[in-house]
Amino acid sequence: MKADPKVLAALNEYLSYELTGHRQYLIHAAMCRHWGLQRMARIQEAYSAEETQHAARIIDRILLLDGQATPRELGPVAGGATLAAQLARDHDLVGRAIVHLRAAIGDCEDSGDFVSRDLLREMLDDEEHHLHWLDTETRLAGQLGEQNYLQSQLG
Repeated sequence: MKADPKVLAALNEYLSYELTGHRQYLIHAAMCRHWGLQRMARIQEAYSAEETQHAARIIDRILLLDGQATPRELGPVAGGATLAAQLARDHDLVGRAIVHLRAAIGDCEDSGDFVSRDLLREMLDDEEHHLHWLDTETRLAGQLGEQNYLQSQLG
């Protein structure tokens, strides 16, 4: 099945976000675990695993459309030096992914590829939930103060 080149480009671009997120969250999880922030480490590990699953689904879709999975590097992946910095880095990545997904969904609709559109809508829903969680955690850290927030991440 041949796809619109614009749809394949959009899928590959989103694949880049997923693979970048996987690596970033994996590094953040390890750092949190090292700092003793077990709750946040588990959450970051779960987000890393989710990104891996999303990437696999995107790759499968690209291959089904007779395309090649050609993600690009979005930039260097490095962990934030503090939990607040990690949340900010994650917020930036997820926010950019959401902007891309909204445009990509339009591209899919324009080309009549409603299966890819539905897949990307599902991914958008997950990204929006992740962004909401990041906003909530950032707000909570501000309300509790850094020390109390960090203490809440120990368990």
